[in-house]
Amino acid sequence: MTTTRRQAAHDSGEDIWSRVAKAGEDGLPPERAIGRNTRGQFERGKSWIRDVKCGAEKKSFVRYRGHYSVTLNPDKCTAYAAERLQSLYKQAVRIYKSSLKELPPESQELLTVTLLTKQLQSIFDAMDILKAAGFSPETAAAKAAATTPAKKSPATSRSRKT
Repeated sequence: MTTTRRQAAHDSGEDIWSRVAKAGEDGLPPERAIGRNTRGQFERGKSWIRDVKCGAEKKSFVRYRGHYSVTLNPDKCTAYAAERLQSLYKQAVRIYKSSLKELPPESQELLTVTLLTKQLQSIFDAMDILKAAGFSPETAAAKAAATTPAKKSPATSRSRKT
């Protein structure tokens, strides 16, 4: 029986990076960015890109309007960051509601529960500050759309995961 060595994240990442960077500012839809990689290799490769490659290359790797791109465009980068922060905020709300909120009063007083609740509350407060300043995924996307010409693409996203 032969076993296949799992492809290293940096191999997948380099493959994805070179393909997406070659596409320029327009980027590539996921089905073209994935190349010869499996879905799992694509996800690990994107993680490696964000953890290692972006810092080494001094460039950003973002998903904007359904396309991955290597860019230094601040509008695309802020639209991506705002969308990801909104996703993290929703996850934090779910974590709080599904695990800590309904604990009985005696459990609410436990140090670990108090600490976790305060950390989640700090995430909620940070998002409130951004919203009060008028910053949201929608406003970031609108600003980026105003400075980036719209592209018609028949491709649709298969997954919300970025």
